[in-house]
Amino acid sequence: MDAVPFTDSTSLLGDSGALADRLAENGYLHVRGLLPAHEVTSVRDNILTLAGAAGWLLPTDGPGLPLVDRRTFSCWPAPDYVAVHDQMWRDREFHALMHAPALLRLLSGLYDEPVLVHPRKVLRVVHPWGPATPPETGWHQDFPGSQGSKRQLTVWTPLVPVTPETGALAVLPGSHRSGLLPMRLSNNAMVGWEADADASTVHTGPMAPGDVVIFTAFTVHSGSRNAGPRLRISADCRYQPRSDPVCPGSLEFEEGNSWDDIYRTWPNGGQGDPLAYYWRRMPLTIVGYDTSPDVAREQAVITAAETGDPDARRALEMLAVYSTDQVTAARARALLPTLPVKAS
Repeated sequence: MDAVPFTDSTSLLGDSGALADRLAENGYLHVRGLLPAHEVTSVRDNILTLAGAAGWLLPTDGPGLPLVDRRTFSCWPAPDYVAVHDQMWRDREFHALMHAPALLRLLSGLYDEPVLVHPRKVLRVVHPWGPATPPETGWHQDFPGSQGSKRQLTVWTPLVPVTPETGALAVLPGSHRSGLLPMRLSNNAMVGWEADADASTVHTGPMAPGDVVIFTAFTVHSGSRNAGPRLRISADCRYQPRSDPVCPGSLEFEEGNSWDDIYRTWPNGGQGDPLAYYWRRMPLTIVGYDTSPDVAREQAVITAAETGDPDARRALEMLAVYSTDQVTAARARALLPTLPVKAS
């Protein structure tokens, strides 16, 4: 694998045509210092305060970011991690950051029309690697999980400095030009599947808080392990033209949280807040999510496990816990003890 630095597109700011051409060529844009530094710092500090209260951090009396207390390692889907992460995710400043005017100007210039900011934003708080660390995200495309607009763009931004030690976002340049790729079983990917892509050339590199990487819904990308002593904190969000279709899962919660519950934790309970329910005031075209690809992958995992394919283990573990079809989940649980472990 040949890893080279991101192509820096900061000098193209203000030239929407040049940015669009670069995006069409590489499948991503790397722009430095796009988000306001004081807003990024405020969100980071809010998150670190909650991490400290949860016992994740060691006491610090210096100016640097706090070290992680490795005795309190936690990660998804552990209930203690999910509870703390839920508090972090509710932070209003975090949501507002992904609506930064400079970012929306760049995106609306690329689309040449108004932008829909998906309310289902993503906050990633990654502990340093430990024995219980789950597999990495693996090479993947965003479109299969979100669907809706094929013109979606994802914006990824670090809230703390990102270095080779902390791990980083990585993309496969030009991979978007192949469209939707087939997927292959992988025990090294969090969900047990990854895109069947050529990873011989990878673009990645250090990033500072406020920098962004913008990539298409078909650009193959991945995250790597955090081998440093501190939390890696990043945010990402999807954007699309308002005129394009969007799936309900990008807007509303299927179960668990509700926007009412979240907004109650905001100043004034979210009353009169322009970020509260903003998408409901837009004339959106909402389309159903096509579950058939997910069902086909579930059946492929069961079939692979029945033939003794050790590469199906991670995907089978995920099915056993998260499949919405109880028959499939039960079959996965029954197959797990019979599946051979792949030799390392």
